[in-house]
Formats: sequence, C-alpha cells, structure tokens
Amino acid sequence: MQRSFRPTGPLMQPSSELQSGSLLRRLRDDPQDSINRIAGEIGPRRATSLAEAQTAAYIDGRLRRAGLRVSAEAFRAPTGIGWDGWLTTVLAWLSALLYYWLPIPSLALACWNLGAALVGLWRPAAPLLQRKRPSQNVIATRALNSVPRWRVVLLAPLDAPPASGRLARTLTAGGRLLSGRGIACGLIALLGAGAFFGPIELRRALWYLQFAPACYLLLASALELQLARAPATAGAANHAAALAALLQSVDMLAALKQTELWAVALGAHDSGAGLADLMRRYPFDSSTMFVALESLGSGRLSYVTRDGVLPQVHADPLLLRLVAEAEAADPLIDAEPRRYTSEPALARPLRRAGKRTLTLIGVDGDGNPALRGSPHDTPDQVDEQALDRAIRLVVGLVKKIDEQQ
Repeated sequence: MQRSFRPTGPLMQPSSELQSGSLLRRLRDDPQDSINRIAGEIGPRRATSLAEAQTAAYIDGRLRRAGLRVSAEAFRAPTGIGWDGWLTTVLAWLSALLYYWLPIPSLALACWNLGAALVGLWRPAAPLLQRKRPSQNVIATRALNSVPRWRVVLLAPLDAPPASGRLARTLTAGGRLLSGRGIACGLIALLGAGAFFGPIELRRALWYLQFAPACYLLLASALELQLARAPATAGAANHAAALAALLQSVDMLAALKQTELWAVALGAHDSGAGLADLMRRYPFDSSTMFVALESLGSGRLSYVTRDGVLPQVHADPLLLRLVAEAEAADPLIDAEPRRYTSEPALARPLRRAGKRTLTLIGVDGDGNPALRGSPHDTPDQVDEQALDRAIRLVVGLVKKIDEQQ
C-alpha cells in the first residue's frame, strides 16, 4: 500500500490513528523517500540523460498509483554546447577586426550576424547548430465528472542544474544569454553604421568600442561551454524536492469539486524545451492557473510577486490573493511574498505569454535559489520542515482556488 503524506494542522484534523508516533513518523518520511530515490539512487539528472528518463519513469509510476491518468510525451531537446553562440562570437570578432579597413563588408557582416542572433532569440528552444536528443514530459490529470470551473497545472522540473558558479548561471540562465547576444550584435552593427557619419577620429573610436560587446560574446560563449561540460548536481533541493512536493500535493488533493488538477514534470526545463513542447500540445485557456515549484527543499519559502528586472513579470493577482489567504490560514506555512530578480523562474515564459502563473520557491539570504548549482545539493541537505511548509502551501492554494466561484 502506498503511503501518503498528510500533515496535521489546519490542512487536516488529526485522527486517532495518526496520533501513533511511529505511524506519523513513517508518513512524514514519505517526501524524503521520494527525494532519496530521485537525488540519491538515480542521482545527477542532466537534461536528455538516462537519469532524467529514469526519474520520469518513477514520477509516472507514482502518479498512476495516485489514481491520475498519466502520459509520457516525448520531444527532442538540445544537449551539450550550442554552436550558434560560438558562430555568432566568431563573426562578431571578424566584423570588428575588419571594420577599420573594410567598413561596408564589416557592416554587412554585422547586420547578418544580428539577424542570426534575433532568430535564436525568437526560437530559444530550437537552436540551429546543436545536437538534440530525446527528452520527455510526464503529464498527469485528475478529471472531474462535471465541467470544471478551473484548471490548475502544477509544474516541477525533472532535470537537475549543472554544478556551476553564480556568475555563469547569472549570465546564461534562461533567455539572458540569447538576449545578451542580440544586444551585443546590435551594438556592433550600430557602431559600424556610425563610420559613415563622422571624421576619421570618430571612426577609430567606434572601432575600439566594438570590441566591448565582442568581448562579452566571447565571455558568454566560454561560460556556456563551461556549463555544457560541467557535471550535473544531484539536485535534491533543485529540483527533487519540488517533484516530491508535487507528488504529495497530488495525493492530498483528491477531493476537488470544481477544479481539474494537472501535475506536469518537465524534461529539459533549463533550455525551456519541455515547457515549449507542453504549450505547443495544450493551448490552455484563461481558466488555467499555473503553479511552478522550484528549489523547495531548502531556504526561505517564498511566493513570487514580481519576477525579473527589465521587464518585470507580475504574478497573477487572483493567485497572489489566494496564496496569501492560504498562508494566513495555516500558521505553520510561514511563507513570504517577494520580488525575485535572480535566475529566471520557470514560469516567466508563461507569464510573458499572458498565462496566469505563480512561482513558489525557496531562496537563500541573498535572494538566490537555495543550493542551486552546488555540488553539496544532496538529500541530507534538504530541510524537511521547509518541504512540509511548501506542501501545505501548495495544497492550501489549490483548495482556495477550488472554492472560488
């Protein structure tokens, strides 16, 4: 018989059976069992790897035993180094070197390079010069007998981040690398166009200035290569704990009255390929609310009100109100609202696409995802109380959504 995680408190009243200390301890160990299985036994889970597929199979089995209808949907995701970036870098340096002697060919090359960078920005999950391998999303649904008023999609990543420093993650996470390349190529083209509107001294100054964005492109490509060759972490807090929270929350949300529940474990989440494939297959309408679970095994439990710097992406107002009500209804949750400016959150592309989203995340004292990219992100580092609070918050939020008319 499968154990289910059902904490006492405002979410559920304690029964005489649960007052047995040994039984309660056994029930509360269940999320940690999932983390041990994913991050301990399976271990590091690079996108498109065998370990990611094994994690998908484990999640598939757990969700089926919870009574959900489950499908594993395959897609192809980029793996390893993206040579688009290196090609852009080489052409940018060639354009800058040729500028002083051959301004017209240099400008033409810079404009062509800018176009290639913009194509990459437009199709972030489909680089042209990168090998692709199979990955998968695990999608589970618990349908209602009647027409649902709401649909809630819980999202958590299957893969674990590579071991890396904060600078590398900051410059390359999410769409920052592609955006930075587009801006750098645009600056080189703009500076190249200035050669036709000034004296020789201005032309020489613009030549020197072109090497600044060219150096950025070289640095970004070197960091991307470093990340591609870095080993994946065990990812207990990032993101095995989020998967454990997803599994336990689904177990506890079996009696929803007007909400259709989806649980989605995303493959190749770091490149965005898994999320892109999900949205391509399922054009969710405005009654759908996405709750993204990240880094829930450690740090300060938070729900994100605004994500990013320029532009800022705001969470859905209704979800913000309901998560605040869920947190206030259970004093054991102790979550805080916060503006999040670190690595791009999983739900940011959804919100930019006009979807209703909310991110739940554990952050450290600097506002960064706790233990992300750390080789010490192992099961023994997971804070069981933090995970317990996260599960309570997910369950409380979905129940609040289910009560809305």
